Amino acid sequence: MLLCVAALGPQRDARAGAWTLPPGQSEFWATTSIAAAGSAFGPGYELRDGASYRKVEQNVLFEHGAMDGLTLLLGTQFLAVTITGPQRTQYAGPGYTDVGGRVRLMQGEGWVVAAQVVARAPGVGDARSRAAVGYRDWEADLRLMVGADFPLGGWPAFLDVALAQRQRFGDPPDELRLDATLGLGVMPGLLLLLQSFNVMSEGAGEGADFAVSYEYYKAQAAVLLEVNGQLSLSMAAFATVLARNFPQENGLVLAARYRF
Repeated sequence: MLLCVAALGPQRDARAGAWTLPPGQSEFWATTSIAAAGSAFGPGYELRDGASYRKVEQNVLFEHGAMDGLTLLLGTQFLAVTITGPQRTQYAGPGYTDVGGRVRLMQGEGWVVAAQVVARAPGVGDARSRAAVGYRDWEADLRLMVGADFPLGGWPAFLDVALAQRQRFGDPPDELRLDATLGLGVMPGLLLLLQSFNVMSEGAGEGADFAVSYEYYKAQAAVLLEVNGQLSLSMAAFATVLARNFPQENGLVLAARYRF
């Protein structure tokens, strides 16, 4: 949740999500992600038939500049997953609640390095539906973020790269994550973003649902429109371009940001 939102939310002057908010400034994000899969990548990266499902995630995120160099984060999620087919099952209810902060480590002219720590509390409770698999256990996201802004082809641009360790407490395996966003301000108030979200499990997990390791690589293209100094709207499309032991998932992301 937090990664997609941060990547879709560059700061003023086309700066990347690694920047902390100024003291006293806040941002509120509402993001809807709609995804579906009807096939899956096998152990040799080959695409083949797989379990079909539909997933909708409604996320809200609040960020606040608590002091110079420190931004606090609080987010929550509503999740609706339907697995279709002969053994149809579904889950609709709370997803993860995220609490954490982003700390600036170093900053120079046009660049910044930050660390972000987020604790993720599951909200599915004792739901036994297979549609809730992967959302039942506590997680921690430990992230090193680097951002830089620069001119590109006469336009303001930014590059945001984040390397993360996702600690998962339960059956799922831990994950190494690498995310990157290139943003380009093609005209005042309009940003184009090319994004890459990459996840590699650190071995297999426990139980039948996580008996094998996996990895997946998603590409996303987005447009962000600054309606005024406070409100921004964005729309994105994403696809799983390559994976191993993971569904071929595609979808849309709609988001609104309010700054105050």
